[in-house]
Amino acid sequence: MRRAISLAGLGIALASVAIGTGSVRPAPIKVVETYERKCSSCHGKEGAMLDKDFEKKYASPRELREVVESMPGAIGMRSDELDAMLAYTRAISRREPFVVWTGQQGDALLGEVSPAMAKVEARAKREKLRVERPQANQWRIVLPKGVRPEEVEITAQRGGVRTTLRLKDSPYSHTK
Repeated sequence: MRRAISLAGLGIALASVAIGTGSVRPAPIKVVETYERKCSSCHGKEGAMLDKDFEKKYASPRELREVVESMPGAIGMRSDELDAMLAYTRAISRREPFVVWTGQQGDALLGEVSPAMAKVEARAKREKLRVERPQANQWRIVLPKGVRPEEVEITAQRGGVRTTLRLKDSPYSHTK
């Protein structure tokens, strides 16, 4: 009986942690880092060797997924990891900036952007947030007190092309 009460207490504790952190979560992989490590030797840094609009060569999103899934760099990827890589593939194909939230350390959100030279800005509750760039393809945002990840909107811009990511919708841009 004592053991059952202990497990029930643990369940309540876990439920409150899940509620407290919200339903948004970072991407399952560091997409840009993974691409550069596994794919860039054939497809170029940040997809430079891929033709513009190459995704349009495929009859459907399913066909594009099958092609990406068959690439050596995608071998062994889980479905959710492959979804994130497909989003990056779409961004590369469209020549649009890609933004992904990859993790959280305390109050800091961590992520990646491609191309590396894209300007990154963030807002929450209509207030501009400070964005740090620890490395070329990375960004870091320390959330002010009272701001939750799902309230954050991140924009990446290169030239006249702009991508906006709302963390309440997805941890990465180009989901469709």
